[in-house]
Amino acid sequence: MGDVEELVQELDDRMLRDCRRLSLWRVVHRSTGMAYTVVLILVPAVLAVGFTSSETVLGKVLLLAAAVVGGLNVTFKPYLHSRKRRNDVNAVRLMRDEFRAEVAAGGDVLATYRRYSAAYAAEFEKRGGELLDGTLGVEQPASPPGAPGSPPERS
Repeated sequence: MGDVEELVQELDDRMLRDCRRLSLWRVVHRSTGMAYTVVLILVPAVLAVGFTSSETVLGKVLLLAAAVVGGLNVTFKPYLHSRKRRNDVNAVRLMRDEFRAEVAAGGDVLATYRRYSAAYAAEFEKRGGELLDGTLGVEQPASPPGAPGSPPERS
């Protein structure tokens, strides 16, 4: 029975670490997104009002910073401005709470461990598949003719 308790504790610890990491990355992404947004709002305003000219060194640095920040913002926008992170954190927390409740209720602890271990692995894999790098090489399946979103058939 000690081995089963170790397995249960290990899964509980993994879920807890994952929740903490997701929460931390959510804060990092939101803070970075907010900083990018502030730069993209302030730089054009500073140049437009005339606090500095785009011909000065400071103006050129501001324009370069706006270009770089704008590119980074567009590239990483799905991560920086995503509500999905909150949903991911809540899904793992809920799964962990349900797992802990079922283990505390007793019954077949090994079956509970197996079920939640598989569900957690599927959730973790789904999140990884949704990353940009994970979807670049995946071809989208062609929708059958007449399906919603498919091009109209030509006669």
